Amino acid sequence: MTTGHPDDDLRRDPDPPARATNVDKQDPATPDQAPRPEAAEVESARLLANQARPRLAAAGFPDQRIDDLAAAYIARDVGESLEDFLRWAHGKGPVAREGDQPR
Repeated sequence: MTTGHPDDDLRRDPDPPARATNVDKQDPATPDQAPRPEAAEVESARLLANQARPRLAAAGFPDQRIDDLAAAYIARDVGESLEDFLRWAHGKGPVAREGDQPR
């Protein structure tokens, strides 16, 4: 059974499932948004960025983009090796795209 909502023409379920009511519409999650690293991960991200910087900079990546990608890579626990990070970073590109989380 559904009931009408006074503000619109949509029919609404009077007893929606819990997952339908626990949605934070002010902070939408998208696949490209990267979580920020935890305090213990910050140093790992910095070291990874510094190891990758010469190769990524040569490919046109600005320093801030390298730092942001390293932080996202570590926070998401995507992988562990420098080579894996370089492949992942090249897939993301040297310029932040819409939906990328700023630093």
